[in-house]
Amino acid sequence: MAIKDLYAFPTLLKVIGQLPGPSTYILDKFFQDGEAFETENVEIQTMNGNKPIAPYVSELQPGKVILRTGFTAKQYKPALIKPARPITAIDLKTRAAGESLFNPDQPEVRARKLLAKDIIELQDTITRRLVQQAAELMFTGKVTQVGEGVSQVIDYDFTNIATLSGTDLFSNAASDPIAFLAAQRKVIMDANAPTPDMVLADYDVAVAIMRHPKVLELANNKGLDIGTIDTTLLPDGVTYHGRLRDVGLDIYSYSGSYTNDAGADVPFIPVGTLALLSSRDKFTFHYGANVIMDPKSEQFVRVMGKITPQSWVTIEPAQRWLQMMSRPLAVPANVAGWVVAKVL
Repeated sequence: MAIKDLYAFPTLLKVIGQLPGPSTYILDKFFQDGEAFETENVEIQTMNGNKPIAPYVSELQPGKVILRTGFTAKQYKPALIKPARPITAIDLKTRAAGESLFNPDQPEVRARKLLAKDIIELQDTITRRLVQQAAELMFTGKVTQVGEGVSQVIDYDFTNIATLSGTDLFSNAASDPIAFLAAQRKVIMDANAPTPDMVLADYDVAVAIMRHPKVLELANNKGLDIGTIDTTLLPDGVTYHGRLRDVGLDIYSYSGSYTNDAGADVPFIPVGTLALLSSRDKFTFHYGANVIMDPKSEQFVRVMGKITPQSWVTIEPAQRWLQMMSRPLAVPANVAGWVVAKVL
């Protein structure tokens, strides 16, 4: 059953309620949709080699062969995301928010409203998982997929991770955040990756940078811009702190969080951590195919796409099920293209 068919029903909900939409800043800013594969496995290709330069040759000599840049390819099977929710007879007896007390909805109308509401809520759970996976890749270089019957870690061999200590911590007045950021910026540029133009950090790190004595000295020399963008245009949880002209970096913080499988609230950006990266060099989400049973042909079929919705009924007990399936995998554009540092 396609999602658009659910919204084509003649009677839909009067009030869904104020559902809190998931924060998608990390997805919107740093990620793009990649390929939807025809199989459950996703192939990741990594380019090898340098950037060749055209050779000088004599006009009496033949052209000099430039070898094609090779690549390595690995296949991964992204773990299946499969949130589901039933609508039972008990659900249909309960008055929903916004429903009239004196003219309650009929069971079939109430079922359609619940189904529409469940579509939104289950999609939101998938979106939150995408953001969690994206943030984990950005700040660890890995994607961990652990659940019922699933346990795998996809490691992209990301090595640009630094951990400061002692007087190097940004909380120490003797440290030099500008020199550190400049050095890490050059590491990325030396790897022929896109030049980094921003720092994404947790709130405390961003504040520690902007209030550091060496950074405040820049303000006296007009080397620091503060409040140069319209903050009303930023998504919830995002703060723009200013621009360090000397190193060409805009400083942002993000305070979004999610609830993990254990019920604990976890920030998307680890405490005391920053990422130095380019806003132009996008990470990518690829999607493996899902195998489902076609209700018409009663045959197994493979479905490509980001999300595969399913809906079916059981007679005893009387239930209408909604299920959504997705096999996303976050992939870096260049494993040398960003730096992560624990600075507090």
